Amino acid sequence: MSSEQLQFIFSLFSFVGVIGILFYIILDKAKHEESRERISLLEDKIDAFKANIYKFEEQLEEKDEPEEDNLKEKIIELYEDGKDVTTIENSLSVPKAKIEMVLKFHNLKKSDNWRDSVDENL
Repeated sequence: MSSEQLQFIFSLFSFVGVIGILFYIILDKAKHEESRERISLLEDKIDAFKANIYKFEEQLEEKDEPEEDNLKEKIIELYEDGKDVTTIENSLSVPKAKIEMVLKFHNLKKSDNWRDSVDENL
């Protein structure tokens, strides 16, 4: 092989190498651009989620406590009138677990008051 042929082969390999490096750089920039787009999209989603969280927190703060107290009083009143838990559930459209929780706390308060009244009489 002559030196001109070797020089041509080396220059051809160099040219292919340079093209490969340029192709790699272009692909890498495209990946970075795609990553930036995904990051900005995720940041937008995070902002939207934060806005929803703030809305829900405001709704929780605005929730009326008197309605909750009235509901508890109605549950206790119906229970003391002799109604069954399922009847209370159907009439007030309140989950059974919530009714049971209200009644448990009511019974606990009732038993605590009984102890207080016994202690006062002694």
